Amino acid sequence: MRFRPEMPDSRVARGALIVAGWTLVTLVQSLQGYLAAAWQGHDQDWWPTFFYVGAIYSIWALMTWPIVAATCAIERRVAHWWARLAACLALWPVVAAAHVGLFGLIYWPIYRSETVATRWQMADLMFVRNFDTNTMLYLALAGITIAWLRWPRKAAAPAAEAEVDALVIRNRGAIRRIPFAAIDWIGAAGDYAEVHGDGGVFLIEEPLASLARRLPAQSFARIHRGALIRIDRVREVEPIGRGDAHVRLVTGEELRLSRRFRDNLAALIAPAQPAE
Repeated sequence: MRFRPEMPDSRVARGALIVAGWTLVTLVQSLQGYLAAAWQGHDQDWWPTFFYVGAIYSIWALMTWPIVAATCAIERRVAHWWARLAACLALWPVVAAAHVGLFGLIYWPIYRSETVATRWQMADLMFVRNFDTNTMLYLALAGITIAWLRWPRKAAAPAAEAEVDALVIRNRGAIRRIPFAAIDWIGAAGDYAEVHGDGGVFLIEEPLASLARRLPAQSFARIHRGALIRIDRVREVEPIGRGDAHVRLVTGEELRLSRRFRDNLAALIAPAQPAE
């Protein structure tokens, strides 16, 4: 199981962290521009520069959490690395359009001029002027998010005895013990797995195939490449042809049984034997 540093749980704390980060970026870039102008012998007022740069990065502050959430969803839901890469690249035009659109919508009354008479003209100008910077910022933000998700940290492994009758997982920085008897089914979520049971849905940082090896075979069965179930939660198995079937759980949820894993539920779907 991999561990990573945790983001603050409080929305206020997360928002403060985002604002502080982009404020620092604003200060650094404003200072860089100010010093570069002074080196070239040009006078440049500090506060107009600072507020303009701050206006640009205030839009990034608004978009940070949606970008982080989208990147996390891609990492957790998309199985193949090349598909994750394609999804992240496809997200970039959306981010670029959102940045220039929001800047034009919010700051056009402040920064409009004779040459920038409409919000569309401002958005077009901002896209051209900031294309390279915005591209690097997006790639950096997505890269930091992915590194945060995948950053391995050493931690004491749960004792083997702890998993005799329960699954031990790490959820939002806390070690959680889920009794096997409380689990209904477990689904794949990219490189992760989602445990569905009495206590809700919990994300575990372990692939489904690896997780399946930690569960007692007499109680759990793999029914699909993306799902395994607790056998005593099965209410009905309905064949749908070609060896596949629908598996209905006592909770009312319906999952797909692939013919590849049909033998795992052979005892439940075997035809009844005539009485002698």
